[in-house]
Amino acid sequence: MSDALPLRGRLVLDLSQGIAGPSCGMAMAELGARVIKVEPPSGDWIRALGVAAAPGATGFSLYYNRGKESLTLDLKSKAGLAAALKLAAQADLLIESGRPGVTEKLGLGFEAVRALNPSIVYLTISGFGLVGPRIAEPMVDTYAQAFTGMMAITRDAQGEPVRSGQPFIDAITGLYATQAALAALFPTEGPREARRLDVSLVQSAAAIMGPKLLEWEITGGQVLSINPPAGIYMASDRHLALTLVRETEWAGICRALDREAWIEDPRFASFALRNANWDALRAEMAAIFASDTADAWSARLTAQGILARPVNDFSDWLAEAQVQAMNAAPVMDLGAVSLPTPRTPSRQPFAAPAPDAGAHTASLSEEFGLVLD
Repeated sequence: MSDALPLRGRLVLDLSQGIAGPSCGMAMAELGARVIKVEPPSGDWIRALGVAAAPGATGFSLYYNRGKESLTLDLKSKAGLAAALKLAAQADLLIESGRPGVTEKLGLGFEAVRALNPSIVYLTISGFGLVGPRIAEPMVDTYAQAFTGMMAITRDAQGEPVRSGQPFIDAITGLYATQAALAALFPTEGPREARRLDVSLVQSAAAIMGPKLLEWEITGGQVLSINPPAGIYMASDRHLALTLVRETEWAGICRALDREAWIEDPRFASFALRNANWDALRAEMAAIFASDTADAWSARLTAQGILARPVNDFSDWLAEAQVQAMNAAPVMDLGAVSLPTPRTPSRQPFAAPAPDAGAHTASLSEEFGLVLD
């Protein structure tokens, strides 16, 4: 059965760079829209982010630019601006990720585009949003993780703040942007009117971390472990992830670790008490887990009804029979290379390759009558 493509026939003009905006553009393409990605002559900076698979292509650019057509324009030139406005006049959705005020200075701001296209959905993705004293400041994901409190609640065993290895807030912002854009493209009543959407990294991070922010306020700013002794432990050969969600599971952990005396130990009688005595408990558990392999501990804990397993790397994950049965990451032609690529949940594999920078400049110029000289 093929996927429904609700955006078939819609035109998206993607002026964004980086991750958040381009990931939204990719989602639009996956849903059937025609997405024209406008890049500066030097290319989107995402093309140099991370490890290169080929000249001008990294894992980030190959993933987030799937299904798009690439047009290189110098938006600071009269010809480049005129070409962009000509496309914007025909677009259903425009995505931009410059700091507030940048597109206005270029002549591509919301009011300029709305004058040409009274039904445009104009999506602005920025670090701090459209109002407030910091809106002109730049933001990237690491800065966002520090600014929004994410690092304060993501700590290693020594209590030090940890930076996520994936640009998490950028990716989440792209998902929230996609949600907002789809809602605006399909109004429930009457014809669609021009609308500007304000999606920021700061608000997206706050939204995804909402429960932890509430917990921070409830506890007066304490950084607590979720359901201790849940966490990551080093076994004799590799790391083990242990979790629990109910108080009753604590007894099963004690039995698996051959520490049944802990079941009645008043220091460990509840999540709250285990949090209060977390340093001592973790040290004892770490010493126990170091005595055997992660697979052995996983088997003992699983026999007690506890969720625990060795920590996979990506190669482990790809080799899992469950992953293969789900067709979770089929090998796809991404243009420069073919690689296992995670598919979007609930959708068929989206194998449209990512274009090289400017790959469609000539064909788009001819089709839309763009004069770039």
